[in-house]
Amino acid sequence: MNIRELISRLPGTEMENGAGDEIITHVATIADAGPESLTFIANSKYERFLLTTKATAVIIGRSFEIPTEFHESKRNTILIRADDPYGTFARALEYFNPRKNIFSERIHPSAVIHTSATISSDAKIGAQCFIGENVKVGDGSVIHPAAIIYDGVVIGNNVVIGPGTVVGFDGFGYAPNKDGSFSKIPQIGNVVIEDDVEIGALCTIDRATISHTIIRKGAKLDNLIHIAHNVEIGENTMIAAQTGISGSAIIGSRNQIAGQVGMIGHISTADDVIIIAQSGVSKSITKAGTYFGAPAKEFRTALRQEGALRQLPDLLERVKELEEKIKKLEEKNL
Repeated sequence: MNIRELISRLPGTEMENGAGDEIITHVATIADAGPESLTFIANSKYERFLLTTKATAVIIGRSFEIPTEFHESKRNTILIRADDPYGTFARALEYFNPRKNIFSERIHPSAVIHTSATISSDAKIGAQCFIGENVKVGDGSVIHPAAIIYDGVVIGNNVVIGPGTVVGFDGFGYAPNKDGSFSKIPQIGNVVIEDDVEIGALCTIDRATISHTIIRKGAKLDNLIHIAHNVEIGENTMIAAQTGISGSAIIGSRNQIAGQVGMIGHISTADDVIIIAQSGVSKSITKAGTYFGAPAKEFRTALRQEGALRQLPDLLERVKELEEKIKKLEEKNL
């Protein structure tokens, strides 16, 4: 489509230069973009590419300052101002790359579904899925191939569950015996997944020991995430891959948890918390903010400590030199 038509489909945008007749056929990253492509800049790290990109059009923010060199070079790149460059580009992606329907039928014949399960008339179940006893699947929800949904799980509306994900298997609960062995604690709760949740591939979400493990409305989980028994994930929280959340932890709303974060059980986080990748959370976080480290601490504090640690080798060398000087002075005085 031409740029004029594209802008009409993208709310909150306007063309800064060009005629609007220029043709866009595909989208691309700014580093790889070529003629007839659309790209975007939402991160200052990529601003330098504006002077070299071969894209026909670039989506930029309202406050983006166009380099003088851009005008001096008389580049033909069309600039499109947007309230939200990243979100606008995401919408453009849908126009040029509509999602393929991998479901040839609503419920694949190889899916195993218990007779007591309640599946909405417009939900979709992929190949080789297992849907257990008394499971409920809401309107518009999609369960991808090879997912396993155990007994009693409740799945809301417009939920996406990725391939190979297991929901509702037993939580990791064992009681120690006097002889050093362990006895399994029955896991009799369930998992509740509220509306508009998306869960990636190969995740595991354990059923509660008693009561519920809950993934609240709008939460987004990446691939390869483990959610233990009785955990609650807050509304519109995002969790990246290889994160593990231990039993009975309660995660606030709108949290952003990066990859490979580990959280111990029976703690909680406030709303609007950001946890940087590879952090270890060992106690509750009671205030909104950004946290980093193992154990996780307020971001600026963590950076200062990291800076101090990097200086330790030099400090130890200086201490050693001072000790040698003191020793020589003491020997001289003797």
